[in-house]
Amino acid sequence: MSEEDRYASILRSVLEELLGSSALKVLEYQLSKSYPETSPYKLLLRDPQLYYNALTSIFGNEGSFIFLKRLITRSGTTTIDPDTLARSLIRGEKDAINTLIQTLEKVANFRDEANLKIIETPQVLKEAERWKGMGVGGN
Repeated sequence: MSEEDRYASILRSVLEELLGSSALKVLEYQLSKSYPETSPYKLLLRDPQLYYNALTSIFGNEGSFIFLKRLITRSGTTTIDPDTLARSLIRGEKDAINTLIQTLEKVANFRDEANLKIIETPQVLKEAERWKGMGVGGN
């Protein structure tokens, strides 16, 4: 998997957490109508201005800006204000793209660490079994 594919996958998972899978599928479909030759996640990484333009055809200018801010906030960036980063991405500033990529890297590292902790903690597994026995979660 290329670095771009990895970051696109992380972006997709963050958006799925933000929107839910059904709304995400609708968004992907709508964005693919504007740029069918690439995934919307790769488009955001390669050319955030084009991504924003595609969003504006769906949400309008203000809605698209709010959407980008929510995406940034959900990604957990703490190095820059989400409002500032969203404006910089819309302008296509290279530093903003790099900041977004660094944020996605932190998301991936955090999730990797969280997965390891869950797997390695017998207490968590025991608690999950208890909850499953009560009919909460599980299949």
